[in-house]
Amino acid sequence: MAEQSVDQLVELFSDKDRLKAYRNMRPVKMPEGVTNEGFHHDLPFEEISTIVSEMGKEFLSKLPESQRSCASWEHVGSTSIKGMPGTKMPDALLLLPSFPPTKEVVKAFLDLGYYFSMVAPLDPKDIWFVYIFTEGVLKYHKMMVHCVTADNNAAKMLLDTRDMCRTEAWAFEDYKSAKVEAAKEKTILGYKGAKGKKQQTHPNAAREAQHAGDEHPRAKEVD
Repeated sequence: MAEQSVDQLVELFSDKDRLKAYRNMRPVKMPEGVTNEGFHHDLPFEEISTIVSEMGKEFLSKLPESQRSCASWEHVGSTSIKGMPGTKMPDALLLLPSFPPTKEVVKAFLDLGYYFSMVAPLDPKDIWFVYIFTEGVLKYHKMMVHCVTADNNAAKMLLDTRDMCRTEAWAFEDYKSAKVEAAKEKTILGYKGAKGKKQQTHPNAAREAQHAGDEHPRAKEVD
């Protein structure tokens, strides 16, 4: 797929039908025998948290002050919960005051090496930008940034799940159990699908269902 430009994406984000149909799945180039689909029972929480936090600071620094003061960056998902097993694929939220994102937001993503992948299958106002790591503890893995407004339901569920698992032992164990069981699947796609099915009553259910489909940008990683 051709390189994305700021103007093209700004125009795309204002066209509901085109946006819904858009797909940009970029494979990760890895040496033979290397995989990024591993399920880890001992994720390097501190290292990943630092990486995601620093990337958020760098991103926000690229925005004009008038927009930076209205935006926030949140680390969510399994890698944001200490002791939670999972894949080395971090998730973050970029919470904005309005939709679609401004030209300055889109430019910041592209300037920092992210690409726009698609919108969430269940929510056309959940825009997914992706970053591919080329070094460090996350080498060959992807980070997804959900570009949403603060009142977005999926964003609220991601934050609620993170906060509950950080503070409530039952929520942590429930989520952990579902993930460990789902990890028995052979592929990242199978893992996402099984986890989604098991999490129907969990606060994170809607997000897991979105990520379970075969159109998820992490489902096919190896070229």
